[in-house]
Amino acid sequence: MSLAIRTVTLHNSAGMRVTLINVGARLISIKVPVKGELTEMLLAYPNLNDYLDDSFYVGAVCGPVCNRISNAQFSLAEVNYQLDANAGDHCLHGGDNGLSQRAWQIERHTDQEVVFTLQSSQHDDGFPGNRCFTVSYRLTDDNSLQIDLQGQSDQMTPINLTLHPYFTLGDSTAENLSLTLNSSSFLARTDDGIPTRDIIPASALGQDISSGVVVKALIANSQYPQIMSDSGIDHCFIVDQAGPNKLGAVLKSSTNGVTLRLYSNQPALQVYSGGFLKQPFSPSQGICLEPQAYVDAPNQPDFPPIFVQTGQEYRHNTILQFSIRPK
Repeated sequence: MSLAIRTVTLHNSAGMRVTLINVGARLISIKVPVKGELTEMLLAYPNLNDYLDDSFYVGAVCGPVCNRISNAQFSLAEVNYQLDANAGDHCLHGGDNGLSQRAWQIERHTDQEVVFTLQSSQHDDGFPGNRCFTVSYRLTDDNSLQIDLQGQSDQMTPINLTLHPYFTLGDSTAENLSLTLNSSSFLARTDDGIPTRDIIPASALGQDISSGVVVKALIANSQYPQIMSDSGIDHCFIVDQAGPNKLGAVLKSSTNGVTLRLYSNQPALQVYSGGFLKQPFSPSQGICLEPQAYVDAPNQPDFPPIFVQTGQEYRHNTILQFSIRPK
């Protein structure tokens, strides 16, 4: 990929710093003061140019339909749309020309806010409609990063955006972090990530995710065959009582006392423990918590729909709130 990278840094009165780039409207760094030192919360490439050839979606905004669309196609108003099959037979995160791979426009930028925009035509990624996407990041003085993702189209089209940062909370591996999910169930899926339409109770994991469990223990002690065979999690959890700014997940580091609380208005949360990370990273070095709609919704009539009508506004709100355990 040959794109010009532009960097933006936000900062607040508490000393927190957030760095973003225009390629994929990506979060590439979140640094939080921990015991007087700025500590990195995210997995990041060593060089900016590495993001141009990134295959792990590190920190990216993914879409126009994130996660997988089965057989890289869907039908709408009796028209079949063929997409880019970039994950076996399926379309992942919008294909090879998805939003994560594009150069976004920086519309405005202050010390605590940046707004990115992107125009996408129906001919550049296989999805219907000429669409306009907006992503804004706002850093508040209580160490919260408020993220708003919006989309509009001149034709009916599916939209399901998500965020793809890999969280480390300053630890060398995400396996040491404690994870709590506000979820009682998750979507059963095939081995290549496509929902089977079955809903599995979270108790099938063999661990109590509602009260916090160390990621390494969750994987090692899981009773769910798919997690055992994959040596990790990559599943779509249904958020209990989804609504505006609903707490979806809590991630904690026992090493430095950092806690991340994730709030979102999205009905589901894809949890990916990074088991397939490779050089320059290592497996499970970071964990993704991806607020979104249900996977493969355009092809799953029983799932909540993600089709956006002409003139209607798609809106996704997520808050990443960081805090430090007092001494």
